Order: sequence, then C-alpha cells, then structure tokens
Amino acid sequence: MIRFSNGQPQYIWYSQHSNGQAFAYRSVRKNGLRPIAFSSNGSHANYAIPGDHDHTIPNFNLPGGVLEDHTDEGTLWDPLLSAWYYNFAPATNSFTPYDPSTPVNWLQFQGRWGDQEYPTSDPRQVKLFGQAKYSSGPTGPRDKQLNREKVCPDNGQTCILRTILVPRGENDVEGEIQ
Repeated sequence: MIRFSNGQPQYIWYSQHSNGQAFAYRSVRKNGLRPIAFSSNGSHANYAIPGDHDHTIPNFNLPGGVLEDHTDEGTLWDPLLSAWYYNFAPATNSFTPYDPSTPVNWLQFQGRWGDQEYPTSDPRQVKLFGQAKYSSGPTGPRDKQLNREKVCPDNGQTCILRTILVPRGENDVEGEIQ
C-alpha cells in the first residue's frame, strides 16, 4: 500500500507475517519511480530488502531466527503486465473495476488464500510466542482496512515509520513511531 499526500507518494506499507513495515517512500529501492517489493519464498509476505527476515517478534528482526522468511533479487516481475484496476468504496466496502470486463467475484472471497496452517503434530511446524512457522494464507483485500487514515493498519501493533532500510549503517537514525 502506498500512502499519497497531495498527489505525492509519502509512505509505503509492506505486509508481512506478524504485522508489516512502513517506510518513507523516498527511502525504498525503486525501478524508476516504482517501489520494489521482495516476495518471500513460498509465502505471501513482502519486504523492502532482500535477505532473511525473522518474524518471531513483530518489529524485531532476530539474526538467525526460527520463524524466517527468505527473499532474494530473483526475477524482476512487472505486476502492471497482468494487473486489474479497481475503485474501492469504503462506505459500501465494495470494488468497482475501471474496465467493465474485469472480474470482481474473486474479491468477495471470505476465506484464507493459500495453504492451511500445519498442525502442531506436524514435525515441520514450530510455534513461538503464538506465531506459527507454517501459517495459513492471508485473508483477502476486504479485510485489509483499505480505508484506513494512516499507512499502518489499526491492529494494536506498534508501527514505526522507517526512514532507512535495514540493515543500516552506524550513523543512520530510525524513524518515528506512529
């Protein structure tokens, strides 16, 4: 999600396990003006930088954590080549396509997208602090607070508006807390 002010991009939200991260638009990597997201291997999480990303504790990336997502440079994929465009109406929680031939029924799906969480009896499953290594897929767009006022969702988690990418240098300063 990109938050605009007066037609200019200000912040970008990268959704992840346990929460997500918000960065100043000026600080993220881009291809031209378009921000780059690094998709987690076998997952729905996306990140501002490639590498290993621990999500055991929200907003705290442990080195060599147990619950990790892995991203890399991989193949650059241009989502505009296969994108559909919609207008979202917060009052009715509904989507209207800009092109009338664009499908909308998939946006009404109320379940989880992707695999189901592995049970604790599965030897591959690990749970720490209530977080599962192999969790169920995410819910759809209707559950993502698309009409929120701030870039971060109102989910009870601390949201740090980051002005630098991590890992960071010794002279870098972290962002403000929202």
